[in-house]
Formats: sequence, C-alpha cells, structure tokens
Amino acid sequence: MGRFLVALALMLGFAVLSAPLAQAAPGTRWEIVPCAAGSKALWLPRVDKFGTDLSCTTEEARSAAVKAAVDSGSPTRMMNVAIAFAQQLADKSLTASSPCVLGAKGAVGEAIGTCLAA
Repeated sequence: MGRFLVALALMLGFAVLSAPLAQAAPGTRWEIVPCAAGSKALWLPRVDKFGTDLSCTTEEARSAAVKAAVDSGSPTRMMNVAIAFAQQLADKSLTASSPCVLGAKGAVGEAIGTCLAA
C-alpha cells in the first residue's frame, strides 16, 4: 500500500505541475453510447504501458483489474490505478450537455461519451 501512495503522490505532482488545463472547444457535443445491461462506463488501468482505458464493464471486473495492478508492485501500473480513479471522479460531473474538448472520452453517467464537433 505504501508503494501505491508514493505512485499516487508522484502522479498527482506530475499532473499538477506539467499538464496544461484543457479548454472546452466551442461547437462541440458529447456523443453518448450506452453500455449493455449490467455494465457501465469505467476507467481501467492499463496492464502493459502507462495510461488508462474507458470501457463498458462491471464494478467486479474493475476491482479485479485494480487489485492485480496493486498486487503487481509495478509503479507504472499503480500510477495507472490512481489515474483511473481520478478520471472516474472527474467524470462524475459530466452530463450530455457538458462542454468538452474535441476528441475527449468520458464516462457520461453510465455510458461512454466521445466529444465531437457539433
């Protein structure tokens, strides 16, 4: 768990100090694709490289992916977990009418949204 907290601190520090704030593009809209029954849009940590993926899956499958990443001891995979949780938290405020950045993906409610030109 200590390694996870270190990875989280590094990720947050990197994100705060290096990432420019994205600005919503005028004339954009969210294209919403619903998930199948029993699943919802969840951010998952990648296994083989840095980053996350948005997928229609179950909470149980996501929990298993998070556990596997944390148990791996890999700082990259643990950082991916922290990023996935941060993305999921940030997406809680998204609605179909929220402004967006062209090309962005997000969990809009329980569906997957992609920002497109209006």
